[in-house]
Amino acid sequence: MWLDVSVKYLGQRAAVSAVAVWAAIAVVFSLASFAAVAPAHAQSSGMSSALSSGLSSALSAGAVTPLSVGGREALVSLPHDYDPALTYPVMLVFGGYGASPEDMASTSGLHGSANAIVAYARGIDNTWAGAPYSAMTMEEDIRFARAIVDELSYDHLVDRSRVYAIGHSNGGAFAIALACRAPDLVTGAVSVSGMFYEGIDADCADVPVPVLFLHAANDDVAVPAGGLRHGTPFEAVGGVFDHWAGRNGCLPETSARWTSAVGASVHAVNGCQAETEFVLSATAGHQWPFYAAQEAWHFLSRQVG
Repeated sequence: MWLDVSVKYLGQRAAVSAVAVWAAIAVVFSLASFAAVAPAHAQSSGMSSALSSGLSSALSAGAVTPLSVGGREALVSLPHDYDPALTYPVMLVFGGYGASPEDMASTSGLHGSANAIVAYARGIDNTWAGAPYSAMTMEEDIRFARAIVDELSYDHLVDRSRVYAIGHSNGGAFAIALACRAPDLVTGAVSVSGMFYEGIDADCADVPVPVLFLHAANDDVAVPAGGLRHGTPFEAVGGVFDHWAGRNGCLPETSARWTSAVGASVHAVNGCQAETEFVLSATAGHQWPFYAAQEAWHFLSRQVG
């Protein structure tokens, strides 16, 4: 579906109004009654085939290998046609609350979609900084993300101008937090069903970073309008999108682009110093959408620092 949205300029702030996003959400949500609604999942992973423990079939088959990172760990997959003489981008992957890197490697589809070295990071207690249940501070988890890239560079030719972050739910918000607080590390970030607890999208460096938000109008965990969870307020995704449109120096208007994701629309803010987009689905709920890997790589692969 194509939906063209124009937003009136608000004061001196060059940002798309969250009102436009809410209007889009309302339109897309109205389509939900005409489609089969995906079942709502707990915030623990949001992926129907997630593994609860142990090594995934991908790990046992050798598709991913463990990487020790200063007492912590990530699982790494290489491109199908990996050539050690070539330089590759890096994609850092962060799962939702309770989701292991085995889960993400097995279910996200990122390995098959991205021509990159993909590192599925393991959070302490499968959590990421910025949430009330997080086991680590923001500084500790950002330091871990940096260390993953450093560790990869010992054995692979890493293009540090193309380091990307993507995550789901708690991990999706952390991916955006990396763009906010570590723009020297990441060249682009993607949030899938991001759970933006209060304060996670604050105190950002004044540096434009390309960001993409994938969300669903019927998400009943990371509710688009914001709310309260685990005793802590979380922000409306439209408000976070609005913040980034301002940070990225965008004009106060959006336009749609075509997407292969059935039942979703794409809203790209115009005139930005760094691309700022929102993909809105009617019925994906809080699970990892089937189109997430393709949409994310389509966006990230064109970002170069």
